[in-house]
Amino acid sequence: MLLPVIAVGIGVMFVLAGLAAAALVLLIADIGVTVWLYRSREQRRANGKTNVGWTIFLVIAYLLSISYLVFFILLLISTFTGEPVTVG
Repeated sequence: MLLPVIAVGIGVMFVLAGLAAAALVLLIADIGVTVWLYRSREQRRANGKTNVGWTIFLVIAYLLSISYLVFFILLLISTFTGEPVTVG
């Protein structure tokens, strides 16, 4: 009777772990793009290019990746301690 519930629980666990891995990859890519923009800033200014699009992309990407990673870490803490974790 409990096998379907266990199977769904395992599936949800793998989905959340996959999302955490994707958020971590996005965070690493964000850091890489930030470093690239910092190193090429003088050349981009000389060519008359702006970083507005990249800045908007980076702000959104940092917010998405960091917020999900914090959620995932709090979820892990709550799972292993058995205590609810509240923020605020």
